[in-house]
Amino acid sequence: MGKNTTQTKTMNGRMIAGLTLGAVFGLLLFPSALFAATLSVDPTEGTYGPGDMFMVTVRLDTATDECVNVAMVELHYPNDWIKATVVSKGESLLSLWTDEPTIDHERGIVSFSGGIPAGYCGRVQGDPGKTNILARVVFNVPGNMIGGKVATGPVPMEVSFGSSTALYLNDGFGTPATLRLEGATFERALVSTQLKNEWLDVVHADDVPPDQFIATIEHDPNMFEGRYFLAFTTVDKQSGINHFEVKEDDPERLDFVRGKNDHAEFVTSPSLYYFELKDQELKSRITVRAVDNARNHTDQILPPLRGEYARSPGTPDTAREKSPLLWLVYGSIPLLLLLSAGYFFFLRRKQDAGVADTTTSTEEQPYDEHPHTPA
Repeated sequence: MGKNTTQTKTMNGRMIAGLTLGAVFGLLLFPSALFAATLSVDPTEGTYGPGDMFMVTVRLDTATDECVNVAMVELHYPNDWIKATVVSKGESLLSLWTDEPTIDHERGIVSFSGGIPAGYCGRVQGDPGKTNILARVVFNVPGNMIGGKVATGPVPMEVSFGSSTALYLNDGFGTPATLRLEGATFERALVSTQLKNEWLDVVHADDVPPDQFIATIEHDPNMFEGRYFLAFTTVDKQSGINHFEVKEDDPERLDFVRGKNDHAEFVTSPSLYYFELKDQELKSRITVRAVDNARNHTDQILPPLRGEYARSPGTPDTAREKSPLLWLVYGSIPLLLLLSAGYFFFLRRKQDAGVADTTTSTEEQPYDEHPHTPA
């Protein structure tokens, strides 16, 4: 009996040791089982009452030696108790937005998706955690409940990630990243002892206009039924871009519509990227205005592409505004050709001089089976 008990204990000990050793090797061979990219809501808690506005930040942290280049986020909130009002992407890591932030008030969902062309590989050393932002969402606690519910005490308000949330690795294959999701739970109080409006604090502190940008006139048979349109985009690192405005006026009579006595007015663009032009003859001056959430703005003016006041001749199909880098490349071609011709002329003169020296020299020159061109 004692012998069997001893054997059993020995076998159990070996099994535990084997499982432990296997787990260690498993973590060494498959570190993704231990590490995972994390999407989180910051802050994770707080108490707010009727009339308060508070802001949460969706943050991304990546695993060790892991880079992410695509994020798809679906954020759920209790729409009976709070209301999402603004989604700010001014400080976002995402630079290519495949789906602009949208708010579904009926279902209580905030969603967006975008990409990071170079990939995001985690915070750099010393970063206090402020550069891993995907978006900020502003919530309002209304005085009257949206769904008709009446609170008789403190109510928990959970903000969590939905099933469509995903991250993809920057590995060239679009591999889904192992993902860990961390939501937040706030509390709705019956009354607000001190009205809070964190979003207004951000807006009031923003006195910096949006970044400078370049707007171009484009033509694509698959867009706007082949009509000419503007293409533009920019960022605002404080409160974020709210909208774009476009004005087309007569270069002969500024602030008037070309060919009419009507005043030219700024028109709000329905898109943050494109705007269909009214003047398809392209003879109007165009002003594109980027406006942030604090109502700061930055303007970009495009001269007419056609007509007497066009900056440069050419048809619209070939007169697209080109970037300064492209103009630099075009302008460098003649210079490069000239330098190349001069360089080959110099080599030829040097070779001729070398032949002349060899011919007139009285000293015997060593024979070189593999002559090389003088540098």
